[in-house]
Amino acid sequence: MVEQQRTRAEQLQPAIIARFQKILKNNELAHAYLLVGPGGAGKMSIAKWLALRLFCLHPQGNEPDMTCPECQRILSGNHPDIVMAAPEGRQIKVDEIRHLKAEFTKSAVEGNKKLFIIKDADKMTTGAANSLLKFIEEPSPGVYILMMTTNKSALLPTIRSRTQVIELQPLKRDTLLQVLAEHDIPASQRQIAVGITDSVETIASWQEDNWFANAIEAVLQWYKDTAKPDMLGFVDVQTGLVKLAADRVKQQIILDLMTLVWRDTLMISTGINDPARLHFTNAVNDLQGVASKYSASKILTASQLTLATRHMLEQNISFQNVAEQLTIRIVQTLATR
Repeated sequence: MVEQQRTRAEQLQPAIIARFQKILKNNELAHAYLLVGPGGAGKMSIAKWLALRLFCLHPQGNEPDMTCPECQRILSGNHPDIVMAAPEGRQIKVDEIRHLKAEFTKSAVEGNKKLFIIKDADKMTTGAANSLLKFIEEPSPGVYILMMTTNKSALLPTIRSRTQVIELQPLKRDTLLQVLAEHDIPASQRQIAVGITDSVETIASWQEDNWFANAIEAVLQWYKDTAKPDMLGFVDVQTGLVKLAADRVKQQIILDLMTLVWRDTLMISTGINDPARLHFTNAVNDLQGVASKYSASKILTASQLTLATRHMLEQNISFQNVAEQLTIRIVQTLATR
């Protein structure tokens, strides 16, 4: 377990860890950092690595040794000079901010360093963020603040301007798939999900009530009926897809799935059958059947039609109308001689 913890941040974000190693070696650590990146990209792993490196009693090769008492307390989440804050629900609560402010005024319990880690910093209210500004602007010696966000623009400009902003690189596909596997996301869903987002947290949220699996099944049924070509796909929209499209976020995901399945079909029609480049690998036989039935130009047109759906939804056209219009146009395209 210790070895896994030590290498986790380096596995996810090796360039960022190398950057921090250089900063620490040169004694140039700033008092406040903002880590920006999608959920699951390694922000918390970096925060834990930095905490370990800061407090480790016997660092080796610019790495925490993971065995000293300080490292062990950090790994168990019991270090008194590391203060964590995270939202409960949609916001970081007022009581949490009060606790932070109180801790900012206190000296380190042990030693001369104190580290504050604020998860989802964009979920602070404007008032809460403003109340922390003076502590970020004028930190006490040995006090470090590490904030994390998936949405940099949601933070106050005054907060952003007073921190060192570090943009995390999106995870490579293989690494992202491995992280999803560790979150017990089924293999077939992993392949599809990475075609829509690189946020592990977002993909994990789709698992509630088996929603994502049901959405994939419904989109595949729509795809097979539409590709016959048959207006039964029109019925699939009404009886299957609309029921799953409960809100704007889910509506967009379903449209993205429609785009992705036709994108895979286009790849296959042009001779690309590499599983590493396809997403609907659990339905590859169905996709190959469609690809062999129609010309590449017709499949290209169908794929291009799916790309227009995002813009239509943004124009406040109802999801049902968008999906029905897409179905009609694809059927007409495929039926044309």
